[in-house]
Amino acid sequence: MQRGAGSSDHSIKCRHLAKANLNKDVSQELLTRLPGLAARWRAGECDAAVFAALYFLHWQIAIHGQAFASRKRKHDPRPDAAEWLAVLEAVEGEGLRPQLLDWLERYQYRGVIGNVPVALVQWLRGAWPLILREDIPSPRDILRWQASGTRAVTVITVWPRAREPVLNKSDAFAFFRHDLEHAYKFYHSPALYTGQCAFFARLETAVDRGVFAPYFDDAEFVTRFHYLMSDMNTHPEHSRQYLRAILIEYYRRRERKALTEWLNAAAERAIEEVMRAVNAAAPRPSDGIGQGTSALLRWDSMQAPQRHSA
Repeated sequence: MQRGAGSSDHSIKCRHLAKANLNKDVSQELLTRLPGLAARWRAGECDAAVFAALYFLHWQIAIHGQAFASRKRKHDPRPDAAEWLAVLEAVEGEGLRPQLLDWLERYQYRGVIGNVPVALVQWLRGAWPLILREDIPSPRDILRWQASGTRAVTVITVWPRAREPVLNKSDAFAFFRHDLEHAYKFYHSPALYTGQCAFFARLETAVDRGVFAPYFDDAEFVTRFHYLMSDMNTHPEHSRQYLRAILIEYYRRRERKALTEWLNAAAERAIEEVMRAVNAAAPRPSDGIGQGTSALLRWDSMQAPQRHSA
């Protein structure tokens, strides 16, 4: 579907803008269009995945100009920023999806690891049910979503906020890419996905039961625990061992123990009680990504490893 009057003039402006941007760090004009794209998404003119792909491409071209992407195969046409922007302006709604899929699959993007376009492609296909947010979710929210089988991706569109640091990332685009990298780690392996969901469901149940309440008066433990809840998409055995490690660190700090010293028996028992709580049965996460019961049961049956005292 074509846009209304003024579309042609705007497309011409896009071409000039992309070519003029070759020697600039960031095109402010391109990024100030992001709120308008967000408004189209909120109005239902495009879905979350299409908007996320548009957000990605506008940032890429704004930052890198004509050097924003390169071909994977020699027989493909070279990516032209001005032409791509003109297409994005001329096509609306579902008409964008096949074009976005084609570009994301056939080209590689400067400064972006390959997992990011893969995540966008799977989102566009409806294979990975991500949640689009315009705020920064709390670690507790992210834990809840992961326990139920999904993750969030944050887009910040307001200028100049989008160019300012977001948590520990340099700007909104770096934070957006980071979320997509985690989406890839969460979804890409069916068995690993099932294992992560099961682990996060157990962890959420333990949090709800107050298992970790005694530890929340320690700021360093809270920081590390929030990382486990929201920013650690890996093999669940790695997550369990990380949890054990931060519990050991907690008691070492509290008892002022050196790394070579053993914890007392009470601390050892407390750690084992927490680990048993996390490895106890938890409500089954919702089915997703074509996972079967057998894979989930395989993860549920894993026993916590025996801890060797440091």
